[in-house]
Amino acid sequence: MTITLLDLTLSFIALAGGVLLWQNFKVRELALSHAKAYCSAHDLQLLDDAVFGIRWRPTLHRGQPKISRRFRFYFTTTGEQRYSGKLDMVGLQKIQISADPHRLN
Repeated sequence: MTITLLDLTLSFIALAGGVLLWQNFKVRELALSHAKAYCSAHDLQLLDDAVFGIRWRPTLHRGQPKISRRFRFYFTTTGEQRYSGKLDMVGLQKIQISADPHRLN
């Protein structure tokens, strides 16, 4: 059995896709922990226990190629109304987190 250049190329593409997918899950879990910490620090309740990716793009950050991601999360203050927040990450680093104006308890 011989291995052709096509076999090597397809194997490399599959491996690179797997690594990118694994890295994306890792960043998403990190974003979720940042959103939970933010909500806890500001006496908010995180809804759905999830963050949702709304933007993904390659960028240069401090001269290095990285992936910039924006996540959205939902929270409540009273249990009645639903508000949204945004979390920006570049690579594994949290850049900014913000919440929509909301009513305090």
